[in-house]
Amino acid sequence: MGGCRRRQEAGGESWCERERASKRVAGRAAEQGAWVFVSPFGVNQPGPYVMYTSVDANGYLKNASAGQLSQSAHFALQLPYTVFGLGRSANFLDHLYVGIPRPLRETAPRQQEWTAIIPNSQLIVIPFPPNNPHNWSAKLYLTPSNIVMLTAIALIGVCVFILVIIAILHWQEKKADDREKRQEAHRFHFDAM
Repeated sequence: MGGCRRRQEAGGESWCERERASKRVAGRAAEQGAWVFVSPFGVNQPGPYVMYTSVDANGYLKNASAGQLSQSAHFALQLPYTVFGLGRSANFLDHLYVGIPRPLRETAPRQQEWTAIIPNSQLIVIPFPPNNPHNWSAKLYLTPSNIVMLTAIALIGVCVFILVIIAILHWQEKKADDREKRQEAHRFHFDAM
C-alpha cells in the first residue's frame, strides 16, 4: 500500500487506483450476472493448414492448400495470413478446410469446414476454443468495388428492358382485344331473331 501512496503523491492516478476501480466494475458486473464474453483474435500460431476446393471455368475440380508459419527459426518473417490466387473465377469456393496442430496424445483432428465462400473476400478464422472446432468462428469481409456498381447498373438495365417489353406486349394485347370487341359488336346475331 505504501508504494501506491508514493506513486499517487508523485502525481497522477496510480496503478493501484486503476486496479481497484477495475475490480469494483468487475464485481458489480458479477453481481448483476452481466459477464461479457469476448472472442479472442490472438496472435499467429505455428502450423495452421488451409485448403480449398472449387470448380474452375472449364468444370474441373481445383484444389489448393497452404500452411501458415511453417518456419519460426532463423528470423523467418512469414506473413500472418494466407493468400490464395483464384484467377478470374466467378464461382464460390465449394469447401474451405482449416486445421490447427493438435497435442501429441490427442487423436481427434482439429479442423473445421466452411462451404460457399465468396471469392475476392477476406476470411478471418478464429480457432477458439482450439479443442472444439465446431465452435470456431469465421468472419467474412468484402471490399466493395466498381464491379458491384456496374453489376447493379446492369441488373437495373435488364429489369427496365424487360418491363418495356412487357408494357409493349400488354399494349398490343389490349389493342387486339378492343378490335375483337368491335368486330363482335358489328356482327349480326341470328339468335336474337
